[in-house]
Formats: sequence, C-alpha cells, structure tokens
Amino acid sequence: MKTNKGRKKHRLFLVEGPHLVAEAVKASHPLQSIIVTEEKFSPGQGPARLLPLLQQAEAEGIPVYRMAGGLFRRLAETETPQGILALTMLPAEKMELPAPEGFLGLLLNGIRDPGNIGMIMRTAWAAGVKDLFLTPGTADPYSGKAVRASQGGIFHLRLHQRPLTAFLNWAKETAVTCWVGDPHGGIDYHQADFSGPALFILGHETQGPEKTAREGGERVRIPLPGGAESLNVAVSAGILLYEALRQRNS
Repeated sequence: MKTNKGRKKHRLFLVEGPHLVAEAVKASHPLQSIIVTEEKFSPGQGPARLLPLLQQAEAEGIPVYRMAGGLFRRLAETETPQGILALTMLPAEKMELPAPEGFLGLLLNGIRDPGNIGMIMRTAWAAGVKDLFLTPGTADPYSGKAVRASQGGIFHLRLHQRPLTAFLNWAKETAVTCWVGDPHGGIDYHQADFSGPALFILGHETQGPEKTAREGGERVRIPLPGGAESLNVAVSAGILLYEALRQRNS
C-alpha cells in the first residue's frame, strides 16, 4: 500500500494517526481493518479518547488487530507512528460524473506534489466541494502524504480520475464553464462571473495546465502585486473557490 501499484492491486490505501482514522469512521468510509500497537492498546485499554472509536469500529464489524511495535513501524509510512492506522478501501474506479446544476469543482492537471494535492482536498472539503477531477500525470491522491495533508478531506470528496478530454467533453455537454488558472494572462478573478456551474482547472506547479486544458476554458488570473512569479496551487484553489462562494451567496 506504500506504492501506487500496490494500492491499485489490493484496492486499499493506508490511513495513519488517530485524527484521520476517526475521520474515516465518522464519514462511514469503508475500512477493511484497523491496526493498533500492542504497547499502546492492550484489550480494553488505551488512550481514553480513542477507546470509543475502537468500540464503534468493532460494533460496525470493522476488525481491530493488535500488532507488535516493530512490525507496526514497518507497515507505517511516518517516521514517528502514533500507534493506529487503518487499511482503507479505494472507491470504485469509474464513478458517474456529477449533475451540472449548481456545480462547483476543481480539475487538477499534472500537479505532481502530493502535499499540494492533499491541501487542495482539504480546501475543497472546507468550501463544500463534492467532486474533484484528476487527470493522468497528477500525483496519486491516495498516497500517504496526500492523505495526511488532506486532514480528512479525502473522505468527503468524490475523486474522479479520467483523461482530460473526458472532463472537458463533460463540461461542454453540460454547459459547465471551465476556468483555467493562469498567472500570466486572462481575466482578473474579481471580474469573472463564477455564479453559474463552474470547474476550475489548475495545473503543474510551475508550468500550469497543459495546452489542451488552457484551450478548453476561459483563462482567469489572480493578481500578484508584490511581484511573485506565482502562488502555491493550493492557495490559488482556495482563493478561486471562496470567490465563487462569495458571488453565489451575495
């Protein structure tokens, strides 16, 4: 489960730490099992705040296994494991794309840093986004770094992984406006109308979206009066999403 190939083969990904495991259970995300260390969790004992979580998991039929610390550390991805992790099931590979009414979403095109993917998932969750589109060449959202950076957001989003053209065709057929983030040109985001169904396309941290993506929508930019070359892509996602929310709620 530490590699993309392994995750796809077993249809599982790792979730580490009490906060993320609790968020997965809270969101009713399907778990294969929960694993805890023998040192911290003997039967009926353990950190008081986690005992209700383990009891809830067992009541829902989720197996809870206790493992020796040395073996647990080999399974965990973090340098200082917190003594609890979950083997979490990957969702279906081909979910139906959403209805366009009131749609607000993000399309990630070639973003390579899993930490940025995770922060974008966290931001999208906070903004009430339900669907996240990812194209080939984008970092795996189920990698450990992305999952941890999402702070639980991954359990509240539908992740769609398809070729770019499939998403652009869907947007065209459903009259969803594609807005392409481009720091070098396009309309100022304050002047753009995000009140209708909108899909924000964000690309590679330094190169931006690929040519097909840039040609598939309206370019929009976030001014950088301080002279910086660009913003972090997760920060850009937050600015655009919350501007769309502001317009829709005004």
